[in-house]
Amino acid sequence: MNRKLRYAVNVSVSIVLIALIINMAGAGRVREQLSGISIPVFLAAVAIENFGVAVSAKKWQMLLKIKGSGIPFLTAWKYYYIGTFFNAFLPTSVGGDAIKAYALSKNLEKREEAFSSVIMDRMTGLIAVLGIGSVSLVAGWKIIPEAALMLCLPIFILPVILLLLTFKTDIFGRMIKWRIFYRFGKFRDFVEKTYVSVREYKNMKGELLPVMLISLFYHFLLVMNNYVLSIALGLDIPIHYFFVFIPVAEILVFLPVTLQGFGVREGTYVALFSSVNLESAKSFALGFSDQIVKLIGNAIGGFVYLFHTLRN
Repeated sequence: MNRKLRYAVNVSVSIVLIALIINMAGAGRVREQLSGISIPVFLAAVAIENFGVAVSAKKWQMLLKIKGSGIPFLTAWKYYYIGTFFNAFLPTSVGGDAIKAYALSKNLEKREEAFSSVIMDRMTGLIAVLGIGSVSLVAGWKIIPEAALMLCLPIFILPVILLLLTFKTDIFGRMIKWRIFYRFGKFRDFVEKTYVSVREYKNMKGELLPVMLISLFYHFLLVMNNYVLSIALGLDIPIHYFFVFIPVAEILVFLPVTLQGFGVREGTYVALFSSVNLESAKSFALGFSDQIVKLIGNAIGGFVYLFHTLRN
């Protein structure tokens, strides 16, 4: 599937999912719910989201420094915003990672370090999401509805499998060496160098500890941001549900199905929050509000990218 066709498919899937969910929830009820949002509280959520970008940029800077590719914090922050801008046009919630890694790699002696640091940024994020979600699931086991448990448990297994395959086996390394990939020449060699660079992080557990703490803090912010949005919408949802449901949504939007997780996020919110007796329209409004907050971050990233382009 070529790039343009894949993009068209991702856009189409996003539109279809959003349309189906709105139709199921009731367009009138969704519109009524969104129209009553508290703007000051919503803006507080926007501020938290963008503070999270700064936190993530700091984590990325630390990952680069561990491997000897130190860059100033403001540089990391700039490229992180550029990545968030391109997230709006690329599949999954991490589509812009390749763009920011490529842009930064031009300034590094070992270009693969930029890409491996971005991959490790996401890996530590998965560990943090899994940690928060799993602990919260165990702590709230008796109050989480069975329907939600049936969805949460298999989703939490996905990052465990990915992490084990990456750091406890060499399956990806062996795949890169398959004869079929040799036709890609220099690109295959670059992928292999990047993979080796990622694997090197597993021997740096002491240096990774502060990175993990920052990652946990960032994902705590994500959970709290959704709780703030629920207040903005006038929803009465006990906070402990957010610590289980939001990590599930964050894992699912990694899948390359839609643009920036549009449709996947809202559908996950409806499936999970409806299980605790929240109306579908309200669940959709919560997920959609979170997407709007992220789109504002994308727009800020667009201005940063424009300024960066004009300067260069």
